[in-house]
Amino acid sequence: MAIAKDNLVLSIAGFDPCGGAGILADIQTMHQLKVQGMAVVTALTYQNEDDLWGIEWKDFDPIKSQIDALLADYSFGVVKIGIINGLDLLNKLLQYLEKRIPNARIIWDPVLKSSSGFDFVKKVESDEFQNILKRVHLITPNRWEFDKISAALGSETWPTNVLKKGGHSDTSDTSDILIKPDGSQVKIEGKRIEGKDKHGTGCVLSSAVAASINKGMSLEDACKAAKEYTEKYLQTGTAKLGRHFEINA
Repeated sequence: MAIAKDNLVLSIAGFDPCGGAGILADIQTMHQLKVQGMAVVTALTYQNEDDLWGIEWKDFDPIKSQIDALLADYSFGVVKIGIINGLDLLNKLLQYLEKRIPNARIIWDPVLKSSSGFDFVKKVESDEFQNILKRVHLITPNRWEFDKISAALGSETWPTNVLKKGGHSDTSDTSDILIKPDGSQVKIEGKRIEGKDKHGTGCVLSSAVAASINKGMSLEDACKAAKEYTEKYLQTGTAKLGRHFEINA
């Protein structure tokens, strides 16, 4: 019988050896927010906080096997998904999650390209995105990813909640915008923290949203709490590798 999901969140993402991004960043964030994180690996990356040399992708069967092993004993109400080898595989994964944990709220951080320019998702097509977005509770694109997906969809109206991240803006205003399926928008205030760029902030933000939702917050409040946590993470020193243990969450 599965253990209660009240304090468990599942991250399905890549493994970054330095821990700044991917599942290690997700788990550190969740634990700081007093949520038990568990993880399924979609890729082994060869990287540190400065460079990415390569990636070894996992196919559906090993990803499924990891999920099955966890679901034998645990149940999850919230799932965060990071990098994955293409939209076909993501759609297949979402269909499987829909079958195994149908009521789980899924948050997808659509990492289409690394900050060093490595393409994680090369093919972007409208039909695939429509199928994917209908199956997730929230997507957390940066501005480039938002524009890329909007162009593929042929519209800025998406069939799910969208947290459009503002960290890549050219101004001091780094506010995020929460866009709901009905078109209504909520501004999540943020200001640029000069000289404090960090590796993996997108992973930190999306996993903080997942943890906050799992603790019972509304989507809007979870996005605000995640923004606050991420800004605290940005202030943990000047190095590109942040330190979660310094954050008083």
